[in-house]
Amino acid sequence: MTRPALLDNVTHRHLRLHTGRSAALGDARQSALALPAEFRQLQAHFPIIFQHIGGQDGSGGFQPIALFGLEEGQNLFLSDAGWDAPVVPMALQRDPFMIGRNGDSLQLHIDMDSPRIVRPEEGEVGTAVFLPHGGHSEYLDHVVSLLEHLHAHAQHLPAFIEALTRHQLLEPFVFDVESADCEQTRLSGLFTIHEERLAALPGDALERLQREGHLLPIYMQLASLAHFHDLVERQNRTQ
Repeated sequence: MTRPALLDNVTHRHLRLHTGRSAALGDARQSALALPAEFRQLQAHFPIIFQHIGGQDGSGGFQPIALFGLEEGQNLFLSDAGWDAPVVPMALQRDPFMIGRNGDSLQLHIDMDSPRIVRPEEGEVGTAVFLPHGGHSEYLDHVVSLLEHLHAHAQHLPAFIEALTRHQLLEPFVFDVESADCEQTRLSGLFTIHEERLAALPGDALERLQREGHLLPIYMQLASLAHFHDLVERQNRTQ
């Protein structure tokens, strides 16, 4: 559960946050939303796949995610030193902040139940959100910029998913995992891009995908699948 509150420099003038990465801070998650605009950076480190969102009757749509683990609640990119990768998806970076709306205006909210909230009564320290005179800290300026980019790029996601479904390019995907102790599990319920169907598209369809900016993230998603074996190696090292 979350407890969003509109951020302001009076109510939250003393607010400080933990900005590191750890399971205790809520990072023990298997995946995070990945937006097409960041596929180029993410594909170098994480598998990017699609999951179905919506009702069990097949209604709803799809969303792309960067995968961090091979089972629920597992994040193989967390280490004793923090985050073990050069990049972090924007959707993960933004915690505990979120965008709210007031009519047509966007507002910055914060989850007051987040484990990232510093509890000074427990002797904790952290990064200040506001400066002593009420201005934005450098950290908050970064968060505002991040959320602006996140919101802007999220507006293009429906068109990307619509293009994939229009050409029937999404197919179910399973990945069989054999651990170091020979235990076998299967990762299922996911989707990837159908390479053969993509290759068979007529030239005008490919040209439109390119013109609309969808072709690059499509190829980046396909390239990212090589990192499934990296996840298996990471899991084996932990065992």
